[in-house]
Amino acid sequence: MKRYVIIGGGPAGINAASAIRARDPDGEILVFDRDQDPPYYRTELDTYIGGSTSDADLPLHPQSYYEEQRIILRLRTVVTRLLPEERSIELAGGERVPYDSLLLAPGSLPLTVPWPGSQVSGVMTIRTWDDARRVIRHVTESSRTVLVVGGGVLGLILAEGIRQRGRPVVLLEREPGLWAPVLDELASDLIRARLGQAGIQPFLREEVTEVFGEGGRVAAVRTTAGQRIETALVVVAIGVRPDIEFLRGSGVRTDRGIFIDHEFRTNIRDIFAAGDAVQGYDPISGQFRVVTNWNNAAEQGKLAGAFMAGGGEAYRGVILSNTESFCGTRVSVLGHTRPASDGTLVLAGLDQAKGIYRKLLLQQDKLVGALLVGNTSGEGMMRKWILEGKPTSSAELKSKFLTGLVVEEKNA
Repeated sequence: MKRYVIIGGGPAGINAASAIRARDPDGEILVFDRDQDPPYYRTELDTYIGGSTSDADLPLHPQSYYEEQRIILRLRTVVTRLLPEERSIELAGGERVPYDSLLLAPGSLPLTVPWPGSQVSGVMTIRTWDDARRVIRHVTESSRTVLVVGGGVLGLILAEGIRQRGRPVVLLEREPGLWAPVLDELASDLIRARLGQAGIQPFLREEVTEVFGEGGRVAAVRTTAGQRIETALVVVAIGVRPDIEFLRGSGVRTDRGIFIDHEFRTNIRDIFAAGDAVQGYDPISGQFRVVTNWNNAAEQGKLAGAFMAGGGEAYRGVILSNTESFCGTRVSVLGHTRPASDGTLVLAGLDQAKGIYRKLLLQQDKLVGALLVGNTSGEGMMRKWILEGKPTSSAELKSKFLTGLVVEEKNA
């Protein structure tokens, strides 16, 4: 009987476990995760904070699923070392667990900033279900303004979720635009306007410089613009980093993330990797890159699990692919949303009255990127074209995806 060990209970790890069981009815599957809660939809933490998603809605599967599939979950378990020469992993506390096939799907950890005074209670990141519970407790205990630091995807959706609790929200972003550098100026301005309409006050080119506490809890912050913002909660959402420190000295090849090939194999035999911690091949740029995205991780997990169990379909590569809703406005990004080199043709379609903006990037007669705001129709087809490198033309892109919009065409 083959033993499959999976590090990480996120979308990559759990989808891999399910894919393994579908192909190997007898193998032993063990999933190790540092979280205290069974695997859940991390993408719904913002709506959970906002109150529209309940405790019952968050789990990926009921407990009975893992029992029926004979997937052993070991929660509150931190993997501290990988020992390929022994074909085992080491847990905090010293226990060693052998494997026949290993999947590295540890996900990522939130970035923090050591501001002066930030050690007080009420300055926090949100990455787990328990973090979200703590935010709800803070928000319900105080009617004061909540400060969200970071204008990327996570910061934007968290700001909206907190605002839905009826609290004033201020958002700080150090860059000149929101979700930089993915969104361009026009897209950022459209989202910024929607935030304002929803009661969220965004400030760009502004950062926290100091945190002031009172009785051990945050009371206010000072910013680079000289503002003093009174607040009882500071939510830091400035990005994430792959959780790969435990691989130090293991021999697994890493850079920003874990390098994988088209079968999700690392450079060490019988060790695979998938999800937010991997650095996969980008077919557009020809480089290896980290893409932190739920759907990408879930897809990688399914494919990696199949390869671990002896089957599988070759992976075509990783591209930036994300769809979110910000205060009622849908936004999709695919591939490259900023011209990367000379010779890129940019097609931009706008309906200002309806808040619709669609930008497509064409390079060497191939679609290499799309930015869709307010109308995300056709994103599935665009993603397929980008991944497959389908030949196309500006005329075809206009007729299929930019009808009814005022279109500007220019070379980068």
